[in-house]
Amino acid sequence: MQDILDLLMSNKLYMGIAVVVVFGVMIFLLKKVFKLFMLLAVVVVAYGVFIYVTEDDPVGAMKSKLSPAMEKLDDATQDLQQEAFDKVIDQVDKQLKQAGTK
Repeated sequence: MQDILDLLMSNKLYMGIAVVVVFGVMIFLLKKVFKLFMLLAVVVVAYGVFIYVTEDDPVGAMKSKLSPAMEKLDDATQDLQQEAFDKVIDQVDKQLKQAGTK
């Protein structure tokens, strides 16, 4: 491996060929990633169309599937919400007291 690297580094022609090959491989890989992304986008859109066509109420179906997760999330963040609410009330109370003393 070291001999190959030494050969590439010592000859400008070989180095140029190596750069072109690496550039070509990078373009090839980027094209494959783009195609994979486009295929994924088509699948997501097709699934959305399928849900829209087959369901009577697609928005309601999505809400019914997401509502248990949202309830769990709401329960998990209830303490954080209460702390933030208490902090805001304390800040407003302090500002009102300062404005009242002026």
